[in-house]
Amino acid sequence: MRWWHKTLLTGLVLMLLLLATGYWYLQKTLAALPVQNLHYDVKALSLRQLQLSHVSFNIAAANVHVQLNDVAVSWQFPAWFSLALDHVHLGSGNITLTNWPPPDSSAEEVPQPAFSLPENWQLPAILPGSVSLQQLGIHLPCGQNRCSYQLQAELSIVQQKLQYQLTVADAAITDAAIADAASSDIVRLKLSGDYQTIQNLPLLNAHLTLDDSAWLELSQQLSAQNGVNASGEFKLDIAPPSPWLLQQFKLWQIELPADALAQFTAPVTVQSNWQLALPEHISLASLSQQASGSWQLSANLPTPLSLPGIGQLQGTVVAKLGLEQGELTQYQLNSQLTLLKPQLSGDLLQLGLNADALHITVNADGKSQPQLNALPLYVALNSEGKTALGLTSNVMLNLTPPISAQLQQAKLSLKQQLFNPAPDTKLSEITLNSDFNAYWLADNWQLDIQQLTANIATLSTPDINGRNIKLSLSPGQFNGDDRFSQVKLHADINLSVAELEHPQLKTQSWQWQSKLRGDLSALTLDGNISNAASLGLKHQLRYQQDQLELSWQLDDMFLLAGNPLAATLTDWPALLEFNRGRIAGTGELTLLPALSASANVNLSGVSGIYDRSLFKELTAALQLNYQADTVQLGTKDATVAEIEHGVVVGPLKLNAQYTANTDAITAGKLDIQQLQLLAMGGQVQVQPVLLDLTLAEQQLLLELKQIDLTQLLQQHPTTDLTGNGRISGTIPLLLGRNGASVKDGSIAAESPGGKLQYRPPTAQSMAASNQGMKVVLEALDDFHYSVLSSNVSYDTSGKLLLGLTLRGQNPALEAGRAINLNINLEEDIPALITSLQLSSKISDKIKQRVQQRLQQSGAKRANGVQQ
Repeated sequence: MRWWHKTLLTGLVLMLLLLATGYWYLQKTLAALPVQNLHYDVKALSLRQLQLSHVSFNIAAANVHVQLNDVAVSWQFPAWFSLALDHVHLGSGNITLTNWPPPDSSAEEVPQPAFSLPENWQLPAILPGSVSLQQLGIHLPCGQNRCSYQLQAELSIVQQKLQYQLTVADAAITDAAIADAASSDIVRLKLSGDYQTIQNLPLLNAHLTLDDSAWLELSQQLSAQNGVNASGEFKLDIAPPSPWLLQQFKLWQIELPADALAQFTAPVTVQSNWQLALPEHISLASLSQQASGSWQLSANLPTPLSLPGIGQLQGTVVAKLGLEQGELTQYQLNSQLTLLKPQLSGDLLQLGLNADALHITVNADGKSQPQLNALPLYVALNSEGKTALGLTSNVMLNLTPPISAQLQQAKLSLKQQLFNPAPDTKLSEITLNSDFNAYWLADNWQLDIQQLTANIATLSTPDINGRNIKLSLSPGQFNGDDRFSQVKLHADINLSVAELEHPQLKTQSWQWQSKLRGDLSALTLDGNISNAASLGLKHQLRYQQDQLELSWQLDDMFLLAGNPLAATLTDWPALLEFNRGRIAGTGELTLLPALSASANVNLSGVSGIYDRSLFKELTAALQLNYQADTVQLGTKDATVAEIEHGVVVGPLKLNAQYTANTDAITAGKLDIQQLQLLAMGGQVQVQPVLLDLTLAEQQLLLELKQIDLTQLLQQHPTTDLTGNGRISGTIPLLLGRNGASVKDGSIAAESPGGKLQYRPPTAQSMAASNQGMKVVLEALDDFHYSVLSSNVSYDTSGKLLLGLTLRGQNPALEAGRAINLNINLEEDIPALITSLQLSSKISDKIKQRVQQRLQQSGAKRANGVQQ
């Protein structure tokens, strides 16, 4: 008997070793799970069963706490080294979700594989033979509350046939105001059915009931007979929601308008059935060539059904489809749906888009014997309310690979009372009409616009207002790939505004014609903009490789017919008028990657008036440059043939450049390289100088050369004094905030001198009353001077002081005895110029301005204003 004792002892040792190994494996397996704070109590452990009286743990990544009681798992050993779960039992437990996890924005999009049926429909062998959940509490955050539900489930698998039943009832209600609407004893949701495979193909039946408000039945079977046969039926009934369901909508913050609930009085029914013979290897291509069978769908929404986030849907849908080896034998679709009070996004509502109802019609009668690669549809969309949208189109669908769709003879119309594209921008009374065709393929699309017209009654922005705006686009073609990364554009655009208002522009009509060409990586826009004042500007916009550049050319302006600039710009100087000549200009503007600009403006033979001065034959080439917040304006060899401001001078020649920062445009530096004026037989020129306009005063040194005394004296309104000779000198001209002034200027006659004759009509009476004056008058009657010099002073009030020194003789007086004269002269230069202007043959416009200036000065003096 000793062998028997040894055998028994060896078996006990092996059993203990096996139990220890199993316990160690259980500990290791539980420790490897992705959980935290794992606690459990083992009630029993054997070779075929594990019982836990309690187990709890947290899943930190999902904010989940799990607590389970009375857990039992049993298994069998159908063969050596194999294990099969037999039964899983849960007595009670709770699963609590503290917070919903945020969406994973960093997760990469995984490409979806092509659709194909599973090769193995059998239930996984790891599933237990039966599962029993007696009471499992699920606690979830719902808005400001917490929603709790009790789950019960039974599942059994017998010979690869799965039978299941799941029920959901209420648990604790945390909101006392709605507690009366629920009871934990009432089953709210029930799901039951079965699943099995026949010849390795599935048979599924499912029944779902939701609190006597929704019923769903689904049956689906696949069978093998000359391929795969698929048959099934789907039924859905939705009745007006029960009080418990309304309470759940409130807890989960799903808004159901009260009027929508009041209108939902009849149940919604949706039914569909299908019998299809499919090829053994299912793909889109094989379905379109070999599939046979029929499919039917009917949906009836007799009263508006509220769809959260969408609106209230009402209408009917009837569809029938028959196939025989990929050929259509029956094709019918009739859909008449109305979406009441569509819920548009907040962005669309801010734009002003809104509608009370959207009518959707989709019809197909199948009388034209369509094919799967050419399924015709008629689609019509119409909306009512602030946004009145209309769209009709014939649609052609191709359901054979590659799938495609075409919109043919599409017509779009839109009426919008108010449109707000930006918070401070408004468009009113918009009407739009368009005829177009569209094409869509799996990897590309195309939109062909035959014509598009839009009318806008008013446009209002903080700076721009427009009325009677018309836009037309014809023709237009746009196409690209499925990711919109390679979009090509081709369109002719015309835009007109009957009245355009802007603070810098005079109100008038504008027109813009342009041609849009290229793609999103290389885009060109060539156009021309013009207005009622005959101002025209051609432009070419270029975008390529993140560079945006604009070239422009100003249409030649012939000023004899008018000045388009003065008729366009409100800031055009009121005292500046052009009456003849030509202006042309070109420029470049870079917008990206950094802002810079250059322009060339050419003036040819321009004549006109500035204030009380007349100028003729102005010719100049102006260059403007802007870069890095710095503006440069320069000209080379600018000339003015003649300037008349009481006296006639000219021509004038100027070379200068002005540089300033954009934040202080009037406080720059003026570099005068050449300023030369021919006047009265000689010339006046400015020594090259750099003027800093930030300073309070600037000084220019004027040089007078070879001024003809005869011509100078002829400019004076009196003819009592005549003479000849040439005068030269230097005049330090000081420019300040209050005007121009001269201090310590000097002029002198050049050798050998000249002659002066002063013969006023009142000479005899002046000589009779004053003996000294008699001698002076006699000397100046025919004075031959060898020296004529003067100090020059001029103040900002316009007073000119001359300290004149004369040395010479009168041959007829005392045998030509030498005579020295010192004479102080004072002249009011503004008054002198005014007198010259009124007495000259200058234009009536200048005389009118002179008289207005005299009247204003007289009024100021009468009011005691010092000038």
